[in-house]
Amino acid sequence: MSEFKGHTRLLCAELGIGWQTALNLSVELSPIASSASIVRDWNGRAHNLADPAFRLYEIRISSGADDMRPPALANLWPGEEFLIVPPGEICVVIPVGGSIAVFERKIHSARAITLGFDSVPCTTSDKTVTLSSPATEVVRVYARLEHEVMVTEPWRQSLREADAQYSWQLATEEVGGF
Repeated sequence: MSEFKGHTRLLCAELGIGWQTALNLSVELSPIASSASIVRDWNGRAHNLADPAFRLYEIRISSGADDMRPPALANLWPGEEFLIVPPGEICVVIPVGGSIAVFERKIHSARAITLGFDSVPCTTSDKTVTLSSPATEVVRVYARLEHEVMVTEPWRQSLREADAQYSWQLATEEVGGF
């Protein structure tokens, strides 16, 4: 028997995802509510007064009703912290003449492509992607990032006994303090 390679790109040791778990995931990534404190000045111009330290993400994971086994949720109580690499990518743009993209989190994997979807050679180190030469056209850099998160709500798990199908939800937010 060959080693199980997985069916999801979600990486999280604490969830213990096996071949009967996470078959139809939805992963939502959004800035936390505290990242915005919008006020308007006397001219009506909007300003964000939130401290940049609050530029953190909320990550919500939910499964469809296709799982035959639930993940290891039992020890993930609100307040528990762990590392997660969501399956989705975050994108930044490198303008013409540029060669570096810096992300605010550690990069798990990254790729660079032109607007025409041609691959651009690059290397990654910690939070930085460096092109092998300056961009001659706009380059999009897509990265999967590592997030240190905390469980913020009680998780949910449902079982349809007759079908032997589980569904589940887990809400987290980044811990912060970079």
